[in-house]
Amino acid sequence: MSIQQLRKAAEWIRGRKKEQLLISVLLLGLFLVIMMPVKETDEMKETQKEEETLPQTSAEEEAAAKQMERQLVETLSQVEGVGEVKAAVTLETSGKRVVEKDVPVSTSDTSQTQGGGESQESFSSDSQEETVYERDSDGNETPYVVQETTPEIRGVVVVAKGGGDPVIQRQIQEAVMALFHVEAHKIKVMKMK
Repeated sequence: MSIQQLRKAAEWIRGRKKEQLLISVLLLGLFLVIMMPVKETDEMKETQKEEETLPQTSAEEEAAAKQMERQLVETLSQVEGVGEVKAAVTLETSGKRVVEKDVPVSTSDTSQTQGGGESQESFSSDSQEETVYERDSDGNETPYVVQETTPEIRGVVVVAKGGGDPVIQRQIQEAVMALFHVEAHKIKVMKMK
């Protein structure tokens, strides 16, 4: 800084109230902290997991719902007093698949000193996110899935011969809640004609 710039800064400081000066100093400090680069090693490579919902076909959703219905019917048909059973399961979501992501990071930090003794520092960072794929024996690539979440159920309807009995209705409702972790208000039990 030149002497003239220092004089202007001193005049500006004298013309301010203490509160304004304190706020200005705090804002300047905050600005400097935000602008400070984080030093990292060059060509650093990290792997990170990121949630990505892979497209699910309606056929996959339908197959998942049918599987749940079969499981429910097989289980309830073994319970005394229930009798013949039919079930319908509708899905809110089809579930999620969490895929592996590679995030290679490259950084560079340069410093230049100019003729007047002033130095300039420059910092740059570049990263690209790429999905990790696995190859099967035929050479087909599919995203590497590290975790899958189960579909969320919208509602369950159970129609049973013994569905008119309040005790059987409660048992069926409790069974559905235990099997699928569904709230009671999403389950309807009815008597079969």
